[in-house]
Amino acid sequence: MSDGEAPAPGQERLSLPEVRLDDLLDEVRSRLGEISTTQERIRTLLEAVVSIGEGLELDPLLLRITETASSLVDARYGALGVIGPDGEMSRFIPVGLRPDEISSIEHWPRGEGILGLLIKEPEPLRLGDVSDHPESVGFPRGHPVMRTFLGVPIRIRDRVFGNLYMTDKRDGGHFTGDDELLLRALATAAGTAIENAQLFSETQSRETWLDASGQITTRLLSGAPPEEVLRLVARRARVMAHADISVIAMPGEEPSTLTVRVWDAPEEDGDSPESAVRGRRSASLAAGVRGAALTCAPETLLGRVYLSGRPICTDISEHCDPDIEFLARLGLGPILVLPFGPPDGARGVLLLARTAGREEFPIAWMSMLASFADQAAVALELAEARLDSERLSVLEDRDRIARDLHDTVIQRLYATAITLMGTVRRIDDETSSQRVQNAVTDLDDTIRQIRSTIFALQSSGDEAARLRSQVLDLVNGATESLGFAPRLLTQGPVDTTVDETTGAHLVAVLRELLSNAARHAHATSVDVEVSVADGGVVLRVSDDGAGIPEGTHRSGLRNIASRAEELGGTVEVVSAPGGGTSVRWSVPARVPA
Repeated sequence: MSDGEAPAPGQERLSLPEVRLDDLLDEVRSRLGEISTTQERIRTLLEAVVSIGEGLELDPLLLRITETASSLVDARYGALGVIGPDGEMSRFIPVGLRPDEISSIEHWPRGEGILGLLIKEPEPLRLGDVSDHPESVGFPRGHPVMRTFLGVPIRIRDRVFGNLYMTDKRDGGHFTGDDELLLRALATAAGTAIENAQLFSETQSRETWLDASGQITTRLLSGAPPEEVLRLVARRARVMAHADISVIAMPGEEPSTLTVRVWDAPEEDGDSPESAVRGRRSASLAAGVRGAALTCAPETLLGRVYLSGRPICTDISEHCDPDIEFLARLGLGPILVLPFGPPDGARGVLLLARTAGREEFPIAWMSMLASFADQAAVALELAEARLDSERLSVLEDRDRIARDLHDTVIQRLYATAITLMGTVRRIDDETSSQRVQNAVTDLDDTIRQIRSTIFALQSSGDEAARLRSQVLDLVNGATESLGFAPRLLTQGPVDTTVDETTGAHLVAVLRELLSNAARHAHATSVDVEVSVADGGVVLRVSDDGAGIPEGTHRSGLRNIASRAEELGGTVEVVSAPGGGTSVRWSVPARVPA
């Protein structure tokens, strides 16, 4: 066919459909490719949702979410910023950076610029170039320069938990609407996973709290000493709060002060070198807290908690009240101070602290830990009340026994002695009369011993500092070294008449004499008598032992005589070989002013 000839009618009809068919096939292939890509991304999204749903530990979950998000939208760098209770960024979890890049960054982003914009306005944000946005403030020194940006918020119900930040697609292009849609879908799934992890953590914490409360109640009901229970409370609170040190302080002797009663820190050994180092450091911190007196005036941190009954969480490495400045010098940072007891009647404070640089205590823990401290304090108060009741019951029994001895036994013995004294005059036989007289003397001696026993029964543990109680403790303590119990008689107002200086000398002399009897006398009986009369006190110690041999070195007796001379008194020693020894130490009851 020549150039001027028209195509045959049949040829024109065949070529037009062929062209349209090729275009149609190309479009179909393009659409199939898009469908395949979409299916692949949907499958990737589903796999990502499944992967972030595995495991309920919060910290690994947050890292897994960030890595999955970066892979899903093919971002070179990604990060997850957690928003704290104060509305500021509390944590920043990055991925895609090499260790050398991380070490060269001056500081992590603080929630300013574009990142801060998402915090203030939690809506998806997609940028072709970060630096072109008016909110951009640049990057920290040493931070890699980033261009394209995609950010979406992570919501848990009506609360924004944090934001996902993606930068720089690997193919050099911009983030697309599909990328944004996929990331929003992932953020929705991530919010559910994070909520589940938080609920799981709260459940574990509550189980730990219930277990700790059960242990404390069990120990208290079993009669454990309050100090031991306080140590258990401090240790369990430290473990529950993942703290490095735990301190319980209660009102001290001085007004407006709290005295550290208990402190707790991890053991030095650990499952890893890092935990061992932390244990040694925490132990040194605890040693620094030992015995500290803390001010609790109304304007101080501890005072605000103790007086108001409201817990306070802060970081003393940034700002520290003068009353606990020594804790900051020990290297502590985040602290949580809780009232130890109900808000309307706190018995002290429970202070939990972490070393500087660690994250602060979660605000959500405050309620749980405060409830634990309240319950522990109430249980301790009930246990102390039970101990007081038991102590009172014992004292009442002892008082009843002492009263029965005085009103019944002594009166009958006294009446018997009077009867025997009247009978002596009617006995003509000298030997029989002497025997009855000796019996009367023994009854008098028995009455005096019973009176001493009555005083011992009526003395409580709070009177341990009294002279009569100290003498009784020394005599009872000598039983083991002597091999038998010495006999003790006390007469007169010993506790009210003898002053502290004279009493200290008398106790020292009695200790020396009992020691000598145990080491040298080989006696079968020892009598101790302390009597007060006419402004003087007399200590008499006698035994039926071997006596003091001639030529024996008497340094102990010289010390006893020296003490008597110092107080203006005298010492009399009567001893014969095989005939026992009697020492009479007599001094004024009070040292002249």
